[in-house]
Amino acid sequence: MITDFMHNCGEAEKGFISSQEWWILSGFVKVQIFLTSLNDNAELIVASNLFKYNVQNADINEYLLKLNGTLKLKGVCFGIRNKHLILSYIRPVQGLDPEELEWIIAKIAVIADEYDDLLIEKFNL
Repeated sequence: MITDFMHNCGEAEKGFISSQEWWILSGFVKVQIFLTSLNDNAELIVASNLFKYNVQNADINEYLLKLNGTLKLKGVCFGIRNKHLILSYIRPVQGLDPEELEWIIAKIAVIADEYDDLLIEKFNL
């Protein structure tokens, strides 16, 4: 299903890393797509790095944690991975359909694009 989605993205810049990892560029946002395994109990992880986050900032952390609990993010949440602020969405693969996959990827791209600039401006990063 993910491979089909990638093929249907037309001229978008995209890449295939392995049978469990892909990426697509949506505007200025790189969205990464991962499967935890190829088994029936696999989980889909869709994520995007926002910016380098080498030094923790309590004000930013508090702001992001409060956002994680809101409907504004529609199930997407902020986190930190490899000294980058990221957005991610995780769900079991079982029951996933192509429309939902497209919705998840689009949601990550839109929210990452919005909050990358907003956070940099709000916290003078």
